[in-house]
Amino acid sequence: MILPGYNILNSQNLIYLTYGVLRPSEIIDMKITGTDEGNDKVNYINVATKKIVINNHKNDKKGKEIIDITDDKLNEELFGGFQFHECLNNHLVTNQNSELYSSSSSFSKMFKSKFNDYNPYDLRKCISSLAIHEGDPEIIKMLEHNQGHTLNTILKSFNTYNKVDA
Repeated sequence: MILPGYNILNSQNLIYLTYGVLRPSEIIDMKITGTDEGNDKVNYINVATKKIVINNHKNDKKGKEIIDITDDKLNEELFGGFQFHECLNNHLVTNQNSELYSSSSSFSKMFKSKFNDYNPYDLRKCISSLAIHEGDPEIIKMLEHNQGHTLNTILKSFNTYNKVDA
C-alpha cells in the first residue's frame, strides 16, 4: 500500500491513464519521497515538487525522465488527506503483503487479474491509439516524452487499434 489503509489502484490507474502508461519495470519499486537528494538511482515521486522522476527506464539513453504531476485528481489521490511525513519513504506499488513486487512480470500478473485480463501494454496501446485517432498534438508530445518513444515508434508499435486492413 502507498499509505496505511490506502488503495493503490486509484493512484496507479490515474498515473496510467493521465501520463501515458509507465512500464511495470518503471513503477514496481517507485518510491514516494519529499526530496531529490539520494534518489538518483531509483524511480520516485517527489511530493514536494509534484514530479515523477524516472531514473531507470528501458530507453535510458536520454537520461532521466521528469513528468510533472499536473492532474489535480492525481495530486489529491496521492497526497490529499495525509500529513507530509506520512507520504515519505513509502512505495507507490506493493503486493497484498505490503512488499515490493519481485518482478515486472508479477506486477503485470496482478494488473491482468484486476483488469479483465488486460496488461499494462494493452492499456498503453489503447491510450496511444486514442491519442493518434484524436490527433491532439499536445497529448501526442506528452506520450512521446513519457513513454520515451518517437512518434514513429508510437505509430508502428502502439497504434494497434487504428490500423485498417487494406
